[in-house]
Amino acid sequence: MSLNNKKLIEGLKKNDPAAWQQAVDEFSDNLYAYAISLSSNHELASEIVQQVFVNTFEAKHKLNPKYSLKSFLYRSVFNKFIDIYRKKKSMSALHEQYYFLLEQMTSDKNEMSEKLELIKRKIENLPGRTKEIFCLSKQGGLSNVEISEILNISLKTVEGHITKAFKLLRNELISSKN
Repeated sequence: MSLNNKKLIEGLKKNDPAAWQQAVDEFSDNLYAYAISLSSNHELASEIVQQVFVNTFEAKHKLNPKYSLKSFLYRSVFNKFIDIYRKKKSMSALHEQYYFLLEQMTSDKNEMSEKLELIKRKIENLPGRTKEIFCLSKQGGLSNVEISEILNISLKTVEGHITKAFKLLRNELISSKN
C-alpha cells in the first residue's frame, strides 16, 4: 500500500483533524458520485456518504494501514446502499406493475374481491419456481436481493422469474377479460 494511504489511516486512527479533512476532501465527491450511480437519488446519496464517514469515524480503530482506504470507503458506500435498500424495501417498478394490474382490472369496487380471487387463482397456476419467487416478492414483501440470497440464485434469475410471472399473469388476465 502507498505510504500516503498508510499515513492517512494512521492519522485517522489517531483522530487527527487534518487527516479527517484530507479524507473527506479526497474521497467525498467521488463517493457521492458512486452513491448516486447506485441510488439515482441525490438526497439518499448524500445520506449514504455522510453515514459512511460517521461509521468510519466510529470504527477508526479497526482501519488497517495495509489496505486501501479508498477501497474500504467504496465498499462501505455499497454496503450502506444495500442496507438502506433492504430497510426501505422501496416500491420497485415490478411492484408498481403489480398494482397497475389491479387498477386496470376494475374500476368498480364491488368487483374487486372477485378480481382478487381471479388473480390468486392465476398466481396458483404459475410454474413452480416462478410462483415461489413471485410469492416471496409480492406476498412476502422480500426484495429481489433477499430472494436471491435465500434461494441461492442470481439477482438476474430472480428478476427474470418475476418478469415472467407478470407477463403470464397479464396474458391470462387479458384473455379472461375477453
